[in-house]
Amino acid sequence: MSSLIFQHHLDNPPGLLVDAVMDNTVFEVLIELRDARRLRVALMDMAHIAAGEDKRRVVLLLEEPHITQLRLREEWAGAASVIRSELFHKLSLVYHQSGEWAGIPNPPDPRDLKVLDEIIKHGLSRQSVRSSRGSDRYYEIMRILIHQWLLGKGPVAVNWLMLTSGTSYPTVSRAIERLGHCLKRYSDRRVELRYFPRDEWAQLTALSAEVRSTTLFADRSGQPRSPESLLRRLRRIGRKDLAVGGVWGAKHYQSDLDLVGNPRLDLSLHCPAKNVDWSFVERLDPALEQTTGHDVSPDLIVHIVRRADSLFQHGEDGIPWADPVECLLDLTEARLESQAREFLNSFPAVKGQI
Repeated sequence: MSSLIFQHHLDNPPGLLVDAVMDNTVFEVLIELRDARRLRVALMDMAHIAAGEDKRRVVLLLEEPHITQLRLREEWAGAASVIRSELFHKLSLVYHQSGEWAGIPNPPDPRDLKVLDEIIKHGLSRQSVRSSRGSDRYYEIMRILIHQWLLGKGPVAVNWLMLTSGTSYPTVSRAIERLGHCLKRYSDRRVELRYFPRDEWAQLTALSAEVRSTTLFADRSGQPRSPESLLRRLRRIGRKDLAVGGVWGAKHYQSDLDLVGNPRLDLSLHCPAKNVDWSFVERLDPALEQTTGHDVSPDLIVHIVRRADSLFQHGEDGIPWADPVECLLDLTEARLESQAREFLNSFPAVKGQI
């Protein structure tokens, strides 16, 4: 007889708490989902669960989501483009909205509705679904490890990762466990990447704008300043918590790259605290206003770096440079895929792997 188990710890990934398990199905629950970002994080977490489960399916169960069915399907299609197919076919999405049940890629079996209703009634998402902030911290630690590997800095200690990321031992330990398949562990408990984590990187790039709190600004005067002009003004501002990334940053690390044109200025803002000081934007150009980017191409892009150590490099002219991982993400967000690939392949650690 089938048995429904709530608040179940999985064996692999070890100790991971999920909302419910029944037979060959794992359930995660989100109640009153309000933003697409949380959905993307949840879908990536589902893929992580599926990677540790040989035979089980993974179902994300949404109760009264505040997102349209069209947007749900768009996000599902986006996840399909970055999650390995052998994992993605194990996933499904079921949502209960205005008294009606629906699902992606298929509607739920009517015989299962009673069980689904029972899972929802427990309201487990508030206690057990990992928060988007937890995933943000995982990707922060992953970016730090990639940074060390790209620059050939060798293995690092757990304490160093804690100090650099500004996170606790359990947080770092969980990230190391999740990245275990592509890490080299030493007898003194130091770790380093064995190779570039392509699958995890694909997940990060899908969430990059959300994980890094990317904010776009566009000129509304009709006479936008060139990125070069904004860069000159940045030099005069002299803030050490602002670093140049994007095309300029990539050229800083690899000057012979064939990166033509600077359509926008990408900056990384080091801000471990919650409150962001945006005063520099008006000093760069009073005509810059925040935008979604849907109606106009942005002139300035700002990405927030939350870790304790910015990992910025300070150039001879006084301008800090964003670390190479941030620059790589900038190129990817700007849809400069070929340039991003060339930049990544320019590092000796990567050659021959991708």
